[in-house]
Amino acid sequence: MSVLPPFMLHRPESIGEALEVLSFDDIPVAGGTELLLAMRMRVLRPTSLVSLRHIPGLGGVEVDGAEIVIGGRTTHQAAADSPLIRQHLPILAEVLNQVGNPRVRASGTLAGNLVFAEPKSDVIPILLGLDAHVVLTSPDGTRTLDIDQFIIGPYYSAREPNELLTQIRIPIGHIDRAVYLKYQTMERPTVGVAALDLGTDGDRVRRLVVGAVAERSHLIDFSPSDAISGEAIAAEIEPIPDIAGSKEYKRHVTGVYIDRAVSSLDELAHS
Repeated sequence: MSVLPPFMLHRPESIGEALEVLSFDDIPVAGGTELLLAMRMRVLRPTSLVSLRHIPGLGGVEVDGAEIVIGGRTTHQAAADSPLIRQHLPILAEVLNQVGNPRVRASGTLAGNLVFAEPKSDVIPILLGLDAHVVLTSPDGTRTLDIDQFIIGPYYSAREPNELLTQIRIPIGHIDRAVYLKYQTMERPTVGVAALDLGTDGDRVRRLVVGAVAERSHLIDFSPSDAISGEAIAAEIEPIPDIAGSKEYKRHVTGVYIDRAVSSLDELAHS
Protein backbone atom coordinates (compact mmCIF):
# COMPACT_ATOMS: atom_id res chain seq x y z
CA MET A 1 0.00 0.00 0.00
CA SER A 2 1.30 3.49 -0.83
CA VAL A 3 2.58 5.74 1.93
CA LEU A 4 0.69 8.76 3.21
CA PRO A 5 1.55 12.17 1.76
CA PRO A 6 3.28 14.53 4.25
CA PHE A 7 1.04 16.41 6.70
CA MET A 8 1.15 18.20 10.04
CA LEU A 9 -0.72 16.87 13.06
CA HIS A 10 -2.60 19.03 15.58
CA ARG A 11 -3.64 17.57 18.96
CA PRO A 12 -6.20 20.00 20.41
CA GLU A 13 -7.51 19.34 23.91
CA SER A 14 -10.90 21.03 23.52
CA ILE A 15 -13.53 21.59 20.87
CA GLY A 16 -12.66 25.28 20.88
CA GLU A 17 -8.99 24.58 20.17
CA ALA A 18 -9.96 22.25 17.32
CA LEU A 19 -12.26 24.84 15.77
CA GLU A 20 -9.44 27.39 15.77
CA VAL A 21 -7.41 25.35 13.29
CA LEU A 22 -10.05 23.69 11.12
CA SER A 23 -10.16 24.76 7.47
CA PHE A 24 -10.51 23.28 4.00
CA ASP A 25 -6.90 22.05 4.21
CA ASP A 26 -6.92 21.18 7.92
CA ILE A 27 -9.21 18.18 8.38
CA PRO A 28 -10.52 16.59 11.60
CA VAL A 29 -9.69 12.93 12.18
CA ALA A 30 -10.88 10.43 14.79
CA GLY A 31 -10.70 6.85 13.51
CA GLY A 32 -9.37 7.76 10.08
CA THR A 33 -10.44 4.52 8.38
CA GLU A 34 -11.90 6.35 5.36
CA LEU A 35 -9.72 9.46 5.46
CA LEU A 36 -6.33 7.74 5.56
CA LEU A 37 -7.31 5.46 2.69
CA ALA A 38 -8.30 8.50 0.62
CA MET A 39 -4.98 10.13 1.47
CA ARG A 40 -3.01 7.06 0.43
CA MET A 41 -4.88 7.09 -2.88
CA ARG A 42 -4.02 10.83 -3.22
CA VAL A 43 -7.73 11.69 -3.41
CA LEU A 44 -7.22 14.00 -0.42
CA ARG A 45 -4.01 15.86 0.42
CA PRO A 46 -4.66 17.96 3.54
CA THR A 47 -2.03 20.27 4.95
CA SER A 48 -2.74 18.97 8.43
CA LEU A 49 -4.94 16.58 10.38
CA VAL A 50 -6.70 17.72 13.54
CA SER A 51 -6.87 14.80 15.96
CA LEU A 52 -10.05 14.53 18.04
CA ARG A 53 -8.75 11.75 20.29
CA HIS A 54 -7.88 13.92 23.29
CA ILE A 55 -10.98 16.12 23.33
CA PRO A 56 -13.32 15.42 26.28
CA GLY A 57 -17.04 15.29 25.63
CA LEU A 58 -16.84 13.88 22.11
CA GLY A 59 -16.98 10.21 23.08
CA GLY A 60 -19.58 7.98 24.62
CA VAL A 61 -23.33 7.42 24.51
CA GLU A 62 -25.97 8.97 26.74
CA VAL A 63 -29.71 9.58 26.96
CA ASP A 64 -30.92 13.17 26.78
CA GLY A 65 -34.69 13.35 27.22
CA ALA A 66 -36.25 11.24 24.48
CA GLU A 67 -33.04 10.93 22.44
CA ILE A 68 -29.91 8.82 22.39
CA VAL A 69 -26.84 11.03 21.94
CA ILE A 70 -23.72 9.52 20.35
CA GLY A 71 -20.54 11.56 20.62
CA GLY A 72 -18.62 12.54 17.52
CA ARG A 73 -15.63 10.29 18.12
CA THR A 74 -17.58 7.21 19.30
CA THR A 75 -16.50 4.13 17.38
CA HIS A 76 -18.85 1.64 15.75
CA GLN A 77 -17.92 -1.01 18.31
CA ALA A 78 -18.26 1.28 21.32
CA ALA A 79 -21.74 2.26 20.15
CA ALA A 80 -22.70 -1.35 19.40
CA ASP A 81 -21.57 -2.39 22.89
CA SER A 82 -23.35 0.48 24.66
CA PRO A 83 -26.04 -0.81 27.07
CA LEU A 84 -28.15 2.26 26.24
CA ILE A 85 -28.14 1.52 22.52
CA ARG A 86 -28.77 -2.17 23.12
CA GLN A 87 -31.75 -1.26 25.30
CA HIS A 88 -33.33 1.52 23.26
CA LEU A 89 -32.06 0.93 19.70
CA PRO A 90 -31.15 -2.76 19.38
CA ILE A 91 -31.40 -2.64 15.58
CA LEU A 92 -28.61 -0.03 15.52
CA ALA A 93 -26.37 -2.26 17.64
CA GLU A 94 -27.12 -5.15 15.27
CA VAL A 95 -26.17 -3.10 12.21
CA LEU A 96 -23.01 -1.66 13.76
CA ASN A 97 -21.79 -5.17 14.56
CA GLN A 98 -21.90 -5.90 10.81
CA VAL A 99 -19.87 -2.87 9.68
CA GLY A 100 -16.67 -3.67 7.79
CA ASN A 101 -14.38 -5.87 9.87
CA PRO A 102 -13.21 -5.88 13.52
CA ARG A 103 -10.45 -3.36 12.81
CA VAL A 104 -12.86 -0.93 11.14
CA ARG A 105 -15.41 -1.31 13.94
CA ALA A 106 -12.78 -0.76 16.62
CA SER A 107 -11.30 2.41 15.10
CA GLY A 108 -13.87 3.88 12.71
CA THR A 109 -16.51 6.28 14.02
CA LEU A 110 -20.16 6.78 13.12
CA ALA A 111 -19.53 10.49 12.67
CA GLY A 112 -16.63 9.85 10.31
CA ASN A 113 -18.76 7.48 8.24
CA LEU A 114 -21.41 10.17 7.89
CA VAL A 115 -18.97 12.99 7.12
CA PHE A 116 -17.26 10.91 4.46
CA ALA A 117 -20.69 10.08 2.97
CA GLU A 118 -19.59 6.70 1.67
CA PRO A 119 -22.51 5.49 -0.50
CA LYS A 120 -21.82 1.81 0.34
CA SER A 121 -22.58 2.38 4.01
CA ASP A 122 -24.44 0.26 6.55
CA VAL A 123 -24.64 3.21 8.93
CA ILE A 124 -26.38 5.79 6.75
CA PRO A 125 -29.50 3.73 5.87
CA ILE A 126 -30.26 2.70 9.44
CA LEU A 127 -29.69 6.20 10.85
CA LEU A 128 -31.91 7.61 8.11
CA GLY A 129 -34.59 5.07 8.99
CA LEU A 130 -34.34 5.95 12.68
CA ASP A 131 -34.89 9.71 12.04
CA ALA A 132 -31.42 10.56 13.33
CA HIS A 133 -29.97 14.04 13.06
CA VAL A 134 -26.51 15.48 13.51
CA VAL A 135 -25.23 18.46 15.46
CA LEU A 136 -22.50 20.50 13.77
CA THR A 137 -20.40 22.92 15.82
CA SER A 138 -18.45 25.86 14.42
CA PRO A 139 -16.99 29.11 15.82
CA ASP A 140 -20.38 30.69 15.00
CA GLY A 141 -22.40 28.21 17.09
CA THR A 142 -24.27 24.99 16.31
CA ARG A 143 -26.73 23.80 13.72
CA THR A 144 -28.75 20.60 13.42
CA LEU A 145 -29.46 18.68 10.22
CA ASP A 146 -31.43 15.54 9.48
CA ILE A 147 -29.40 12.74 7.94
CA ASP A 148 -31.12 13.25 4.60
CA GLN A 149 -30.10 16.93 4.67
CA PHE A 150 -26.56 16.14 5.77
CA ILE A 151 -25.78 13.51 3.12
CA ILE A 152 -25.82 15.51 -0.11
CA GLY A 153 -24.37 12.88 -2.44
CA PRO A 154 -21.65 10.24 -2.75
CA TYR A 155 -18.61 11.36 -0.73
CA TYR A 156 -20.24 14.77 -0.22
CA SER A 157 -21.74 15.88 3.08
CA ALA A 158 -23.00 19.25 4.30
CA ARG A 159 -20.18 19.73 6.83
CA GLU A 160 -18.48 23.06 6.29
CA PRO A 161 -14.66 23.18 6.55
CA ASN A 162 -14.83 25.03 9.89
CA GLU A 163 -17.34 22.62 11.48
CA LEU A 164 -17.11 19.52 13.63
CA LEU A 165 -19.81 16.86 13.76
CA THR A 166 -20.06 16.74 17.55
CA GLN A 167 -23.23 14.65 18.11
CA ILE A 168 -25.55 12.17 16.47
CA ARG A 169 -28.99 12.33 18.09
CA ILE A 170 -31.62 9.61 17.61
CA PRO A 171 -35.19 9.70 18.96
CA ILE A 172 -36.24 6.68 21.02
CA GLY A 173 -39.55 5.16 21.98
CA HIS A 174 -41.24 5.11 18.56
CA ILE A 175 -39.91 1.84 17.08
CA ASP A 176 -42.07 -1.28 17.29
CA ARG A 177 -39.74 -3.56 15.36
CA ALA A 178 -36.97 -3.36 12.78
CA VAL A 179 -34.77 -5.55 10.60
CA TYR A 180 -31.70 -4.92 8.46
CA LEU A 181 -30.66 -7.29 5.68
CA LYS A 182 -27.76 -6.87 3.30
CA TYR A 183 -26.18 -8.62 0.36
CA GLN A 184 -22.40 -8.42 0.39
CA THR A 185 -19.71 -10.05 -1.73
CA MET A 186 -16.81 -7.86 -0.63
CA GLU A 187 -16.10 -5.77 2.49
CA ARG A 188 -18.75 -3.19 1.67
CA PRO A 189 -22.44 -4.03 1.08
CA THR A 190 -23.84 -4.30 -2.43
CA VAL A 191 -27.33 -3.52 -1.12
CA GLY A 192 -28.65 -2.98 2.40
CA VAL A 193 -32.34 -2.79 3.32
CA ALA A 194 -33.69 -1.47 6.61
CA ALA A 195 -37.37 -2.16 7.31
CA LEU A 196 -39.03 -0.58 10.34
CA ASP A 197 -42.48 -0.35 11.90
CA LEU A 198 -42.75 3.06 13.57
CA GLY A 199 -45.31 5.15 15.41
CA THR A 200 -48.14 4.85 17.89
CA ASP A 201 -51.45 2.99 17.68
CA GLY A 202 -53.16 5.85 15.87
CA ASP A 203 -50.29 6.81 13.58
CA ARG A 204 -48.32 3.78 12.42
CA VAL A 205 -45.88 3.81 9.51
CA ARG A 206 -43.93 1.08 7.77
CA ARG A 207 -40.63 2.43 6.51
CA LEU A 208 -38.12 1.03 4.04
CA VAL A 209 -34.64 2.43 3.48
CA VAL A 210 -32.54 1.01 0.65
CA GLY A 211 -28.84 1.81 0.83
CA ALA A 212 -25.49 0.98 -0.81
CA VAL A 213 -26.92 0.25 -4.25
CA ALA A 214 -27.35 3.84 -5.50
CA GLU A 215 -25.62 7.18 -4.98
CA ARG A 216 -27.92 8.01 -2.04
CA SER A 217 -30.11 5.96 0.26
CA HIS A 218 -33.76 5.70 -0.80
CA LEU A 219 -36.44 6.10 1.91
CA ILE A 220 -40.13 5.38 1.42
CA ASP A 221 -42.97 5.24 3.97
CA PHE A 222 -46.11 3.13 3.63
CA SER A 223 -49.31 2.48 5.49
CA PRO A 224 -48.97 -0.85 7.36
CA SER A 225 -51.87 -2.17 5.27
CA ASP A 226 -50.22 -1.40 1.91
CA ALA A 227 -48.91 -4.25 -0.23
CA ILE A 228 -45.20 -3.76 -0.86
CA SER A 229 -43.50 -4.98 -4.03
CA GLY A 230 -39.73 -5.21 -3.93
CA GLU A 231 -39.58 -5.31 -7.72
CA ALA A 232 -41.64 -2.12 -8.05
CA ILE A 233 -39.57 -0.23 -5.48
CA ALA A 234 -36.30 -1.43 -7.03
CA ALA A 235 -37.48 -0.13 -10.40
CA GLU A 236 -37.49 3.41 -8.94
CA ILE A 237 -33.84 3.16 -7.86
CA GLU A 238 -30.85 3.87 -10.12
CA PRO A 239 -28.11 1.38 -9.13
CA ILE A 240 -24.43 2.15 -9.64
CA PRO A 241 -22.84 -0.55 -11.82
CA ASP A 242 -19.41 -1.61 -10.59
CA ILE A 243 -17.29 -4.67 -9.86
CA ALA A 244 -20.07 -6.02 -7.59
CA GLY A 245 -22.57 -6.23 -10.46
CA SER A 246 -24.35 -4.60 -13.36
CA LYS A 247 -27.23 -2.17 -13.00
CA GLU A 248 -29.74 -4.89 -13.93
CA TYR A 249 -28.24 -7.41 -11.52
CA LYS A 250 -28.20 -4.95 -8.64
CA ARG A 251 -31.79 -3.93 -9.30
CA HIS A 252 -32.85 -7.60 -9.18
CA VAL A 253 -30.96 -8.21 -5.91
CA THR A 254 -32.48 -5.05 -4.44
CA GLY A 255 -36.00 -6.25 -5.16
CA VAL A 256 -35.28 -9.65 -3.63
CA TYR A 257 -33.85 -8.14 -0.44
CA ILE A 258 -36.72 -5.69 -0.05
CA ASP A 259 -39.16 -8.60 -0.18
CA ARG A 260 -37.08 -10.57 2.32
CA ALA A 261 -36.86 -7.63 4.71
CA VAL A 262 -40.63 -7.06 4.59
CA SER A 263 -41.27 -10.78 5.18
CA SER A 264 -38.88 -10.76 8.14
CA LEU A 265 -40.65 -7.73 9.59
CA ASP A 266 -44.03 -9.49 9.19
CA GLU A 267 -42.66 -12.55 10.97
CA LEU A 268 -41.55 -10.40 13.89
CA ALA A 269 -45.01 -8.79 14.04
CA HIS A 270 -46.68 -12.19 14.37
CA SER A 271 -44.14 -13.84 16.65
